[in-house]
Amino acid sequence: MPTRKQLNGDALAAAYEAGASVRSLAAQNGVSHTAIHRKLKGRVTMRPVGGRAGSSLIPQEKRDKIAEAYASNVSMADIMTEFDVCDETVRRIADEAGIPRRPVGGRQRLDHAQIAELSSQEWPPEAIAVLVGGSPSHIRKVLRELADEDPAGEAETDGNGAGQ
Repeated sequence: MPTRKQLNGDALAAAYEAGASVRSLAAQNGVSHTAIHRKLKGRVTMRPVGGRAGSSLIPQEKRDKIAEAYASNVSMADIMTEFDVCDETVRRIADEAGIPRRPVGGRQRLDHAQIAELSSQEWPPEAIAVLVGGSPSHIRKVLRELADEDPAGEAETDGNGAGQ
């Protein structure tokens, strides 16, 4: 029968009181969240799980950093990882800060004219993808669609191959 992992209750309590979540402590220690909860019970005042009460316990300085990251278009996954919060908490903090919500799913419309212009300057699809924020395969798809729309290459040019 495997032996139970010995957990330092005082260290767990200090980390929890500093803002770590039960689930993050469980992941760090390779045990279940129930094991962490049992070690913390009686040592600390447990925070409410989820909901508005849970997010209001986040210190204002951390809330400001989360709001700033969200407003700066840092990816939701990166914000959640960096600040150890869930997506709904991030959105709630952004709402409270008056920051407009971003579309869920992160799908963005690519500027086909910009892609065509970069392609006409002989940028490879991989470089265009980095510049416009798409994947190389999506850029290739857009370029094929643009070629299908203009199969003879009859787009308006200034005689040197550049669009007007």
